[in-house]
Amino acid sequence: MARGGNVHFVRSTSALSGDVLAVAGKPMWRDCETTFARIDELCGDNASRLFAEPNAKEQEGGRLAVAWFSSFDDEPKQLSEIDRGKRARVESILVARIDALRPALADREIGETVGAMLNVADEASIVAVGENAVLTNWGVLPEEARSSRAAFVRHCEKTIGPYLPSGISPWVPGQSWAAVGGFATAGLSPLRRVIVPEPTAASAQEAHPAASARHRQAWLWPIAALSLVFAASLIYAAWPGNLVYPMALPPRTAAPVNSDEVNRIIEERIAKMNAELTKTGCETDSSILGPLLDDGSGGPAAPAPAGGPAQ
Repeated sequence: MARGGNVHFVRSTSALSGDVLAVAGKPMWRDCETTFARIDELCGDNASRLFAEPNAKEQEGGRLAVAWFSSFDDEPKQLSEIDRGKRARVESILVARIDALRPALADREIGETVGAMLNVADEASIVAVGENAVLTNWGVLPEEARSSRAAFVRHCEKTIGPYLPSGISPWVPGQSWAAVGGFATAGLSPLRRVIVPEPTAASAQEAHPAASARHRQAWLWPIAALSLVFAASLIYAAWPGNLVYPMALPPRTAAPVNSDEVNRIIEERIAKMNAELTKTGCETDSSILGPLLDDGSGGPAAPAPAGGPAQ
């Protein structure tokens, strides 16, 4: 029976007994409540609630019938059965709960066990109970996934891999295999992980020229842009009608003066003035000589005779 508050049924599964991983010869599902208690001690209360508790019964042919129980009291559903918004929240919680296991993964006592617990049999092993992510069929790795590192990585890629925070990977007891982590995105439906192959000498040599070419392209772009701007400025300045300053115009010259005509007019004016000066004061034309001046006697001064001053 389920113990420690894990009393709510989640789902039933089956597994081959040989697919259940064992650490130091001890199957993962044996006495797992002790492991749960240590996880909560290291990582905080309820950190172990990520893992549903198994209740397994042996059947013929080495198969196990397993009932899974959780402390979350809500309707369990597959991730594919819930709407996009709720799935994003569940996946975000799953990433956070796995990330919270770091102290347990680093623990000498249960570190290897917790790493092996992160293996799940298939994608359906991840269940949403309300908005909480719960792992079932954890600690199970099919024979094909145990055959090689590449097979293990492919299996992780299809199951728990998209939810692994950076630096966290499921472990296989007795192996040094690890899946590439660090692509989990909280709150978003994660993309499938791209497996990065181990670098070889040939790939390193090919990568170096490519990096050099990218570096040259990076600093050539600014020079090319400046050259283009300079050439465009020259073309604009040389194009007719695009000068920055207008063309200077010559100064305006005064109209030519007819000096002979001017001299004639002056001589006529002088002759008229002399003729008026010979007349008496009342007979003079003021339009030619101008207004008469006051001589101080209260009346206008008489013009002097043309021959000279009076005696």
